[in-house]
Amino acid sequence: MRFGEKVTCPKYDREKVEPGIVHIGVGNFHRAHQCVFVDDSLSLPGHESWGYRGIGLMPADAKMRDVLKEQDMMFTLWQKGTSFESVRVIGCHSDFILAPESPEKVLDALCAAETKIVTMTITEKGYFVDFTTGKLDSSAPAVSSDLEALKSGSASLKTALGYLVAAAKRRQAEKAPGFVILSCDNLQENGCKAKAAVLEMAGEVDSGLKAWISENVQFPNSMVDRITPATTEEVKTELKEKYGVEDGWPVVSEEFLLWVVEDKFPSGRPSWDKSPSGKCLFVEDVLPYELLKLRLLNAVHQALAYPASLLGHEVVHEAMADSRVFKFLKAYMAAAGQTVRPVKGLKKDEWSKTVLERFSNPAVRDTIFRLNEDATNRIAVALAPCLQEDAVPPGRSLSRKHLAAILLPVACWIRALVGGAELPAAAKLNRDDKGESMRGPAGEAWEKADGSEAAEASKKFLHSAFGEKVARDTVAEVLAESLKLLKGEGVEALLRTADRENPPIKLKKPKFQKISDLEPEAKGVNVYGQVLTKAESLYEDAHEISIGDSSGTVTLRIRGDKYKACSEGKVVRVQNARVVMSKGHMQLLVDKWSALKEEDHDVGEVNKKNDLSAIEYELVKS
Repeated sequence: MRFGEKVTCPKYDREKVEPGIVHIGVGNFHRAHQCVFVDDSLSLPGHESWGYRGIGLMPADAKMRDVLKEQDMMFTLWQKGTSFESVRVIGCHSDFILAPESPEKVLDALCAAETKIVTMTITEKGYFVDFTTGKLDSSAPAVSSDLEALKSGSASLKTALGYLVAAAKRRQAEKAPGFVILSCDNLQENGCKAKAAVLEMAGEVDSGLKAWISENVQFPNSMVDRITPATTEEVKTELKEKYGVEDGWPVVSEEFLLWVVEDKFPSGRPSWDKSPSGKCLFVEDVLPYELLKLRLLNAVHQALAYPASLLGHEVVHEAMADSRVFKFLKAYMAAAGQTVRPVKGLKKDEWSKTVLERFSNPAVRDTIFRLNEDATNRIAVALAPCLQEDAVPPGRSLSRKHLAAILLPVACWIRALVGGAELPAAAKLNRDDKGESMRGPAGEAWEKADGSEAAEASKKFLHSAFGEKVARDTVAEVLAESLKLLKGEGVEALLRTADRENPPIKLKKPKFQKISDLEPEAKGVNVYGQVLTKAESLYEDAHEISIGDSSGTVTLRIRGDKYKACSEGKVVRVQNARVVMSKGHMQLLVDKWSALKEEDHDVGEVNKKNDLSAIEYELVKS
């Protein structure tokens, strides 16, 4: 490997580095993401024991192994921003083991005393989990083969899960400590999913092993973010001409780099959070960050890919330069953003703007074809959950316009699954293990799109692809409408519907009512009332007080710490509460979607004789 003067090289002594981390699935994303943080940390004092050792599971990984070994396990990372670029050599890997050729060496690496952490990027399908049920797919040939090997004690394994279970089994037998398994795949709660899959496989082998893993192996959740396109021959040529670097397999990425990791490392961890190249956050709960990224980045990739491909676009930044696509993505993100709750330190509007800028970066040259690989799993994981009824807070629902925006790419995906000579070459779908099983339901939904059975056919497709929670009647109806328009007038007409402006929102002051006017099951209730009693604790995170006005009194059941705003004798303003029934008695629920605060307001002399919460109501069938 040769490189020129403008290239940054490792600042640490590679001969002193020991591999304390093993990575399963050494691909471009791993090399552009986790390797950067590890490479940076190796320059820190006392971090020499946190180097990498790589494992390839597939025979095709031999090419990566051969290239890296020819280059002393080093490679080039070319980071390209819109106005800035840099080239650096990454040297954090010391070895690469190809599992099909050396399964025992893989187990030796996973069980080595110095191995404290195992990271992995194996994609959604590498977990062999049905994400609609959360269950391990034991019928998959690779899984059933591994189960037989594990029961017989053979090292001839095929899956990451199999090797992890085998390594845990050996550590248990040797009375060695456990390790940390850190998933770095684009899956919500990826650590939880990895744990569930590993435990289920272990349980089918030995219940004692399952218990040992539960007690000795940690599975932190993590969120990863960096756009990393495939390496092309053009990239190799340009890198050599521009920077004097000869690299058999360089990797290109954008400038943006983010990693959010649940801090569960009992045997210590590197200080990735001190990296000068990107942002790494160690947090207690990754889920809010995962949800933001899955729904407002990963899902946006899927939302972009299918309509853009039907328009003939093959490259992401060129698709973003098409105003039809750009405007649709803004509408899509506004709709999907309804399902994402606020995250500390990140504003949704700023995040969405940054995502659109990142996608528009011409230096990255990401392809539509890369985005639609493993389509069924990726759409199911990132986009489809937005369509579930509980995707938005209680008491709210997505409008049909929002549903239509989220379902537009699903309709375009169905069109691509159906195929046909009239489709542009860009609409060709990439590898998808579940793709063939979806062609039948897709064909039926497309064929019946303009008939009386359209909604039912769309519902069957949704159920096949995403499960029962997504296959709701309203969602199926909106998908059927989108398919009808796409079939009759084409993708441009469909995109125009998403671009239509919403009518201006007329703001109005909230209306307040007298307490005596409250009715069972009422929602969006606004009242003023004088606090009559001190807050009484009901159970964890819930308190009860009584308030009243000139018409009567009612009991407030308050969630969270909002009760602290209620001082006896003061008047409080209650907004967006709802009436709930408890053993036939009416109470006013103040939850996280409600507002409660002290305010100067004349409620008159409180009528304590009319206590609405003391009245017992009886259910009457209509």
